[in-house]
Amino acid sequence: MYRRISVHLDHGFDCKRRTDLALSLARRHQAELVGIYASAAPPQYYYGESVLMSRTLDVMKQLQAQNRDAVESAFLASAAASDIAAVVRAGDAAPSATVALHARTSDLVIVSQFNPDDIEAAHETEFVEQMLLTTGRPVLVLPSSGEFNAVGNRVLVCWDGSREAARALADATPVLRQAASLVMLTMEEGTAPSKAGVVDFNDVATYCVAHGMPAPSHVRRDIKGVGVGSTILNAAADHSADLIVMGAYGHSKFRQWAMGGATASILKSMTVPIMFSH
Repeated sequence: MYRRISVHLDHGFDCKRRTDLALSLARRHQAELVGIYASAAPPQYYYGESVLMSRTLDVMKQLQAQNRDAVESAFLASAAASDIAAVVRAGDAAPSATVALHARTSDLVIVSQFNPDDIEAAHETEFVEQMLLTTGRPVLVLPSSGEFNAVGNRVLVCWDGSREAARALADATPVLRQAASLVMLTMEEGTAPSKAGVVDFNDVATYCVAHGMPAPSHVRRDIKGVGVGSTILNAAADHSADLIVMGAYGHSKFRQWAMGGATASILKSMTVPIMFSH
């Protein structure tokens, strides 16, 4: 069971969707919810070499504080209505640094896929990517479109035998124990894989069952001409998965994985929530 779940709070319209998913998971795991407010810093306007009048900047900061209070109050009210214990945290650093810092005392953190149309969101260059690399906790990324009030009933786990894949499987154990079905996807590149250095699938299946997960089914896909990201999303659609579990920025026999290409690709085109571990 996850005992503490964090969710990123900001002014974007995806914030409510993240909060709804966080509330759903907190109910299932009887977890405390931590709302981490991290929004973009007030813009600095310049005219020639002079900074905008300090009085105007003070007004902007006051408005931002009021907006922050409104977001945090709405979050706490939603948690109270669901009878879920909740607290809020915030910081003055960049959004990714703030969320990563406070999420380290949680079991899981929920963020959203970058959405260029969500102009009120806490935009930051590679916000999600920075979260994956620096948080030290599994990161559940919510797609920018679709309704996902509950996840983890039908799960697709990406398995290549790497450290990141093993970490992702272990990090997702509390969710996988509650799953109705579990599919493990392995990928090949045009030729039959060498058995040297490959973990026997029976050992992976034994691990899953020993930890109370459903006995996984094994699916193999050829990525040649398709790519890792598209292969994963296609397999998720074929098996009606409502959650994908995978390692982020890992090393494997595939060039795409070694270069982080799979992570970048799937972050752009994801269609279901993905739990990443690094």
